[in-house]
Amino acid sequence: MRKILLSLLMICFSAPSLLAAPAYGTDLPAKGKMRVGYQANVVIKHELKEGYGKIDSLQHYYDVSYGVLDWFVFDGKLGIGDTNRKGGNVPDVDYGYSFAGGYGFRLRLYDNKDSGIKVVGGFHHISVHPRDEDIGGDRYESFLDDWQLDLLCSKKFGRFTPYAGGKASVFEHVYRVNKGDRKRVSPKYNGGAIAGFDFNLKDDITVNVEGRFIDEDAVSAGIYYSF
Repeated sequence: MRKILLSLLMICFSAPSLLAAPAYGTDLPAKGKMRVGYQANVVIKHELKEGYGKIDSLQHYYDVSYGVLDWFVFDGKLGIGDTNRKGGNVPDVDYGYSFAGGYGFRLRLYDNKDSGIKVVGGFHHISVHPRDEDIGGDRYESFLDDWQLDLLCSKKFGRFTPYAGGKASVFEHVYRVNKGDRKRVSPKYNGGAIAGFDFNLKDDITVNVEGRFIDEDAVSAGIYYSF
């Protein structure tokens, strides 16, 4: 257990910055159990402050969730992603695929097994570091950085568990041109709504689909194995 906790802490404090984070839903593995799987995250539009347009991104992840305690779960992800910044008063840039990842945790705040109602709060940090691009002789470097707090409520109906809630986040598009000073561009909105569902194909296999709105138009989908 000590080695596992130490590894999780090392990931938290060494992971680089990441993009707008999926909230993972309310399906938490029990203490000492794990959930692993694949997730695709599609950010259709994340609006930046006036003059900088919007960001879109496609990311692919290997997800891991570990039950540190019965009510506390660590979430981590590694993968690849791209970003595209469009519109506004600066040049459009399509950054290619490169490293993406994230980490965070979820807390079970309420769980009534008779009614099937559950409330889960979470913190997640997700980031995409796309490939640099050359445009008109200029070298563009960029990454996306998001810190997010979320709160979800779910209701279980047999194998189907829909959930909804909200989030507050600090999302930044960071870029520089020709090794100059980095510019941090803030989002147009700092919060949004979340809606999604978990569906248990089998007792140990779960499909998760989630949409996020207001601050961004985004959808994620994944399939997970628990053991």
